[in-house]
Amino acid sequence: MAIVFEVEHAGCESCAAKVSKALADLGPVAAISIDEAADSATVTLARDSSATEDRINTALADASHGSGHAYRVRAGSWRAGV
Repeated sequence: MAIVFEVEHAGCESCAAKVSKALADLGPVAAISIDEAADSATVTLARDSSATEDRINTALADASHGSGHAYRVRAGSWRAGV
């Protein structure tokens, strides 16, 4: 089942690359769509991902260090099994 969620403070190509790299250990990133106006990115993890929201947020927090941003899953955006 695929997992889809929005990442706050990740609305540019550089941030999307950091997010993708941070999530690679949790499952293949199938797609990232950037919304510069909302300063967010919508992430789709591949169907074989078993990542949890807590594990994703931990990876995003780790990726935030030194970036000047605080990446995190946007509240209410988590959709698993799509």
